[in-house]
Amino acid sequence: MAIKLPTFFILGAGRCGTTTLHVSLRDHPEVFLPTPKEPSFFCEPFQVTRNPIRYAALFDGADRATAVGDSSHAHLTHPEAARTIKAFFPEARFVLIFRNPADRALAMYSYMLENGYEHHATFERGLAAEDKRYHSKHCRDHFRHSFWNFMYSRSGLFGEQVARYLEHYPRDRFYVTTLYDLQRDPDRVLGDVEEFIGVARRPQQPLERHGSSKGVKSVQLQLLERRVIRKLARRHVPLMESSRVAINRWNRGRRPQMAAGTREMLVERHRPDLALLAELTGVDVLAAEQAARDAETG
Repeated sequence: MAIKLPTFFILGAGRCGTTTLHVSLRDHPEVFLPTPKEPSFFCEPFQVTRNPIRYAALFDGADRATAVGDSSHAHLTHPEAARTIKAFFPEARFVLIFRNPADRALAMYSYMLENGYEHHATFERGLAAEDKRYHSKHCRDHFRHSFWNFMYSRSGLFGEQVARYLEHYPRDRFYVTTLYDLQRDPDRVLGDVEEFIGVARRPQQPLERHGSSKGVKSVQLQLLERRVIRKLARRHVPLMESSRVAINRWNRGRRPQMAAGTREMLVERHRPDLALLAELTGVDVLAAEQAARDAETG
């Protein structure tokens, strides 16, 4: 039986609704999406699945699917992924979803806190550490898969990232939307995505939110959970798995916040790149955000 590999990629951006898209498409009878959700195979050295045989094996059972997908958002941020994917999948299609990069940066920081990677207790401190981390060989070597997740501002350069893909693929290979459009009109957006990847449109169920992070009460406790308890649980040390679950349940806190000045600064920093994204794709993220706000208040 022949192995059927991806025909489309949910590129990201991360923390913009990609998990919601993934879960919705995964339930479609004509679509196959693998586990783990984000193998990130074409992001060397930041891969989750690193062996090509194991990557191919993720798609066992996909032979009857009309559309086969890979939902690794790191493929969007990694500078070399577009060229590599083109070499292996010249006919691929790509689904992209964006939001205001300032809010997306905070959401990524919250995710990193909740998963025990971030040790800075405020978003502003984590943001200030980005340049040092970006130029640190230790960070690149030690945080292989999560390196780009630490780039709270850089990983939100959506226009630059899309431009890299458009060097290798024509514009009609990309379906681009925003989190705001998905939330306001999920039937249309999800139906359009299904049609774009070549499967039948279907009536949509009420949109469920997936992948949202809540932050933590104790940063140090979450670091301990990831660095020590999680590793011991994987080795089946008694009581470690139950301890890990208890810590994760107790330690969920309020979502982190950022100062209004920080948000304004990030929006202005990203404005030229968002203009590039609008020029390349026709999608104006800030206009979509404003339309969503107007709809809520109108």
